Amino acid sequence: MTTTAIETPAGALAPPAAAEPAADRIQRAFEAEELRGLRVGTWVRFAVILAIALWLPFLTPTQALWYYYLLMVGFVALAVAHYEVRRRALDAAWAPYLFVLLDNALLAFTLIVPNPHARGILPAGAQLHFGNELYFFIFICAAVFSYSPRVVVWAGVSAALAYGTGVWWLTLQPGSYAELANMTFTISPDRLIAHLQDFNRIDVSTAIQAGLLYITVACVLAAGVWRVRALVRRNAVAERARANLSRYFSPNIVEELANADAPLSAGRRQDVAVLFADVVGFTKLAEGLAPDRVLALLREVHRLLAREVFAHGGTLDKYLGDGVLATFGTPVAGPRDAANALGCARAILAALPEWNGARVRAGQAPIRIGVGVHYGPVVLGDVGGAQQLEYTVIGDTVNVASRIERLTRELACDLIASDALVVALSAPDRALARDLVKAPSQTLRGRSEPIALWTYRA
Repeated sequence: MTTTAIETPAGALAPPAAAEPAADRIQRAFEAEELRGLRVGTWVRFAVILAIALWLPFLTPTQALWYYYLLMVGFVALAVAHYEVRRRALDAAWAPYLFVLLDNALLAFTLIVPNPHARGILPAGAQLHFGNELYFFIFICAAVFSYSPRVVVWAGVSAALAYGTGVWWLTLQPGSYAELANMTFTISPDRLIAHLQDFNRIDVSTAIQAGLLYITVACVLAAGVWRVRALVRRNAVAERARANLSRYFSPNIVEELANADAPLSAGRRQDVAVLFADVVGFTKLAEGLAPDRVLALLREVHRLLAREVFAHGGTLDKYLGDGVLATFGTPVAGPRDAANALGCARAILAALPEWNGARVRAGQAPIRIGVGVHYGPVVLGDVGGAQQLEYTVIGDTVNVASRIERLTRELACDLIASDALVVALSAPDRALARDLVKAPSQTLRGRSEPIALWTYRA
């Protein structure tokens, strides 16, 4: 088939609006999800602290309760303040870093500074003998819901800074002394036990190990967050590319392109159904219309044709001025390709009365569309240069389908189907051809043998 000049497919669909960059959309989506996470986290924190507040009177003397209740209010206030700042100003990029630092600082204060109202206050260094430093992992893990690798790393760093500052403060208290070296192998077992039980001893090496562990765990979690963000970004870009492709290609071609690691297959031969459809007398009709009206009419025609082609599983090969070339059975052939092509042709004609009724009511002339369908072997594959490819079909079957469609003017009908297409219908699909009328065989231009045809008038 000699390919005619192709009109831009943009006429079939509204042109895309100015698109927001994909990176910005993804960032906004993460920020919105972070805000939802903050809201849920605030309620969870409130519920947990409320449960602790109700249980605390059974564990702590009354005179010491108010100190802990005040700290609990501080934790809740930080969560509420963080949420409100982000809700009112999503672009406040500094907020997560500040509030993560404040959370860790308040936690360090809670775990290290003794309750001044508690009876029998132990030496300051005793605060390091209860394993409370593990609570910092709660805030490090909670930072994951910021969906920001940098915030997660900062959670680990700020936990190490807060805990390290607390340990340094303990070394400054009266009676306390810092120890950096491990004395396990330098003193006797009895002295070692007594030494380890000394609450005035501040084990700096253990504090350093804890800080390094906070940072290590935070980096591991941050790497996980980074991978999740990269995966979401790749999927979003792929979906956007698929959506953009669907504006120009039929759904089955989009699926083929999306799932292929390379351009569509090299040329191959297979049997497909080919459909040509265009407006009868379009040139004369367009002569009396302004250019914008002509384009508007083309868009309406293309929309109607494309809708029915896609609805019947076809591939919209190309727009040809006021018509289309569509194939059924590309890129993968199926048992109902001939039935889908004939069903599509009939659906196009069935949709015309309603569309023309609307046009007449609007003071516009009705439109007639001629359709030709044929079934047979074609060569299909990529054509074009290295920079731009077009997936199309070529061969005698395509030429015959085009010339059959042109015969609708001579035979005064709306649809012509070749006998080859009718024969290709399976038994359950024969009903589609029940009201087709056998026409005299026609000898088409460029062919020596006549071809048997069936006609239909809507």
